[in-house]
Amino acid sequence: MKILIVGAGAMGSLFGGRLKARKEDVFLYNRNNPHVEKINHSGLTIVERDDQETTVTLTVVQEASKADAYDVVLVMVKAHATKSVLANLQDSFSPETLLITLQNGLGNLEILTELFPGNPAVAGTMGSGASVESDGRILHRGWAKNYIGRSKDTVAQEKLLEFIELLNRSGLETELAENVQRVIWNKLFVNVAYNSLTALTRLRNGDILNTGEGQGLLRSVVTEALQVAKAEGISMDTEEIVAKCLQMGREDIGANKSSMLMDILNKRKTEIDAINGAVAKLGKQHGIETPYNELITGIIKVIEANYDLQID
Repeated sequence: MKILIVGAGAMGSLFGGRLKARKEDVFLYNRNNPHVEKINHSGLTIVERDDQETTVTLTVVQEASKADAYDVVLVMVKAHATKSVLANLQDSFSPETLLITLQNGLGNLEILTELFPGNPAVAGTMGSGASVESDGRILHRGWAKNYIGRSKDTVAQEKLLEFIELLNRSGLETELAENVQRVIWNKLFVNVAYNSLTALTRLRNGDILNTGEGQGLLRSVVTEALQVAKAEGISMDTEEIVAKCLQMGREDIGANKSSMLMDILNKRKTEIDAINGAVAKLGKQHGIETPYNELITGIIKVIEANYDLQID
């Protein structure tokens, strides 16, 4: 199986590196930058939880074509870049190529099907986590299970099952999801809870729970998201989901720096539109008020637009 991973950031690098360590036929696709140059020149180093390091030889390409005959394309770019990056690849895959998105937020699968209407496409979520420590070097910092939804195409489904098996062999535990939309919303609740709040406060995930005010904000943004999810046909118990989000911040992901926090600290565009912004947008469509998510989205966008004017 020949695999192309679109996006050579922390997560694309983790998946590509783990697969390559198993001698799989995998390539990364990304514009050239210092991280990419380091990987192409010296390989990718993955630091695991026990500080054990693995360096693999991995190729990052800037072009792709049908002649490359990729069986699977895994999309791992930031949600805001999905359309612009994939638009450059519209004529690069055969109709049999299976497209998979494991990106944060809502709307990514819809973009894939819009740009590649003739290709089978599925969505899922990542429980795995990673961060770029320095160019060519990533830290593996999340070990939860990944989920991918079924394909209605029989041939594509067989290909998907083979790909899931490759991920499991590489140490990235992955499972086929029977109700992938429920899984995607479950991941969104966690992202809604921690990404924007940590970006605004510049705190690690768990530290926003140090005060009653922080816990109250988390409850408010998650409750709004649950109301919107219900309107979308995904009904879950509010207290159960809020308690789960609080528990994750205290136990599982408390020491982590969220991806949105890292984007803000590095003055990059965030995924706010696909996370809190998506909740606010869908809320308007359903006539549901989402004042917390709407306000937080607006503040993040003000910050993004004025990085150069910030006072140190």
